[in-house]
Amino acid sequence: MPDIKDQKLLYHLTSIRNIGSILKSGLKPRAQLNKFEDVADSEILRKRKVLGLENYVPFHWFSRNPFDGGVQAARTDEYFLLVTVRRALAKAQNWKVIPRHPLAKEDIKVMDYQEGFDAIDWAIMNQRAYHDTRCKSVCMAECLSPDPVPASSFFRIYVPNEEVERFVSEKIRSLNLVLEVDVSRGMFLN
Repeated sequence: MPDIKDQKLLYHLTSIRNIGSILKSGLKPRAQLNKFEDVADSEILRKRKVLGLENYVPFHWFSRNPFDGGVQAARTDEYFLLVTVRRALAKAQNWKVIPRHPLAKEDIKVMDYQEGFDAIDWAIMNQRAYHDTRCKSVCMAECLSPDPVPASSFFRIYVPNEEVERFVSEKIRSLNLVLEVDVSRGMFLN
């Protein structure tokens, strides 16, 4: 498996129920959202608010991270998709980074892109040993956009099957957007 540090994309897991508003208005920070299908845990949301993270759009560094798996395992009757952007966009716009999960025992500091990227323990992340508390926390490091991310900035949307691909592609066509949708079963639990 390729080194996560060298990969080119960032990933945002969302419910299929959110795709219409995401395509119209982009991915928005939680503080700017009104009606949406929330996938995050309430305990995590409280800690995120304390850190001011509700003012950012969170992305993870790889798919099938512990957050993605936890959400999908808890909601097996629902379809999810992954909105991706290029890391080069995040770097060029100096998005922020937290090098561990927001609930990590260590103090969490929101850093500028390069400082945060360099602070991530990539060797630990590459282990993907989710039973290990430290590794699991590092695997949930985040890249944070301080602004809404418009659909025009998306690289691609990954979906779990052809049915979801047809649904999302139709939404894209109805809005006259140009955006690729790819089925990638390996990125999802079901």
